[in-house]
Amino acid sequence: MSAAVVVGVSPTTGSPSALRWAAEEARLRGVALRAVMAWRIPRTGGVPGGRPPTMAASTTSDYQTAAEQTLRGYVSDSLGADSAVECTVVKGSAVHALLTAARGAQLLVVGEPRFGRLNTVRASLVAPQLVHKAGCPVVVMPATAPRTA
Repeated sequence: MSAAVVVGVSPTTGSPSALRWAAEEARLRGVALRAVMAWRIPRTGGVPGGRPPTMAASTTSDYQTAAEQTLRGYVSDSLGADSAVECTVVKGSAVHALLTAARGAQLLVVGEPRFGRLNTVRASLVAPQLVHKAGCPVVVMPATAPRTA
């Protein structure tokens, strides 16, 4: 089996341009496309009195299932419901998830964060780490600039 093209999908933006570009590149190379999204259990705020916060009845598998549904929705929105894309969600950081998924890949494609997002600084640190640590070529899609009138 030929190595795949791996595309990182942001849980906040869905990375539509990265998905479309990676899908076309996988088609040109004649290999599979693997969409990967990292997820984490949301942090809960503290409560007065030093007691641990009350946790909802959600389990780790609930969060993983939600992440899988989110990823499949993003892939469907960008590439169509009938697209043959392997969707993988990984618990942990984006860097860890993408480096793990890109082992043996022909190419890793990631999107840059959009301008004006609150987490732009943190998210912008992902691409340089991938470029330096990945064992395959990395394509970083350009950031989406805000439209001006």
